[in-house]
Amino acid sequence: MQSSVERIVNAITRVEMGIAFLAFIAMVGALAADVIGREIFGHGIFGSVKFGVYALIYCAMAGFGIATATGSHLRPKFLDKIVPAALNVPVTRAGQFASAGILLMLAYAGWTFVSFGALMEERDVTLDWVIWPIQAAIPIGFMLSALRHIVYGIWIDLKPAEGGVME
Repeated sequence: MQSSVERIVNAITRVEMGIAFLAFIAMVGALAADVIGREIFGHGIFGSVKFGVYALIYCAMAGFGIATATGSHLRPKFLDKIVPAALNVPVTRAGQFASAGILLMLAYAGWTFVSFGALMEERDVTLDWVIWPIQAAIPIGFMLSALRHIVYGIWIDLKPAEGGVME
């Protein structure tokens, strides 16, 4: 069971890395094209800045998952020495489940936000796009990170070392 879960979590991370990479390229490309258009042709590309912001949302939420998967989130460490070594595993598990709980609340709040925008058929005024599919990256990103923390709480040996890297 653990190896299957590990493969699934690693596959999700690889997808997030692909999304982050493509979104970053799209964002940089759109913004660079706008700047080049302004400097060379005297006018930018209509909607490119807005498109860049939307690509940034995908990049940021995928990056959030990657940070969770690699143990790269910043956290306060000043209380680490207070816990006796014998309690490290239960305290680490509790921390993983607490993190998952916080992220599930954020995912729920994000889902509520996105659902309301979808219900109202909210559109971007510049590009005339329905924006809920773009905003959906927010609750999905938080949900996937919560899933990881639940996995790390159950199978503590799957938890990445802090500041680690994805292989």
